[in-house]
Amino acid sequence: MQQALALLLLAFLNILPLAAQSNHSAAPAPAAKNPEAVAATEALTKKYTLTADQAKQMYQIQVRKQRNQAEVAALQTTNPALYQAKRESLQKGTLGSIKRLMHTKEQAQLYQKTQIEVRTQKAAKRKEMLLQKASKEAIEAALLDIYAE
Repeated sequence: MQQALALLLLAFLNILPLAAQSNHSAAPAPAAKNPEAVAATEALTKKYTLTADQAKQMYQIQVRKQRNQAEVAALQTTNPALYQAKRESLQKGTLGSIKRLMHTKEQAQLYQKTQIEVRTQKAAKRKEMLLQKASKEAIEAALLDIYAE
């Protein structure tokens, strides 16, 4: 079943360039333009056993995530506080979109399990950094680096 879904996803991603060409679009196809989104989609499709429709939606979520990350990247050096806030917002939005995509009980349970593991890792990291007397900003940055999906 998972192999069939993976093949459907790959077929969909291979059709995207053809669809873009048939629409006479000058822009490259999303699959060709964003290999990171393709890789993330494939991994999450396998992890959550997504249907072909869910995989398409997941791809759009990953494209949006990559685009938003690129848009805020410059803030990392020019305005670190704003960068951290936007990064946190981006993560929450992406997770919300992914959560809404989960339709089966098994998918929802696996998503919840993953988020519990992330919260546990963040709590351990916070405790570790507090013992090291790290700054609030350093702790927040380290916690944002702990992310799944």
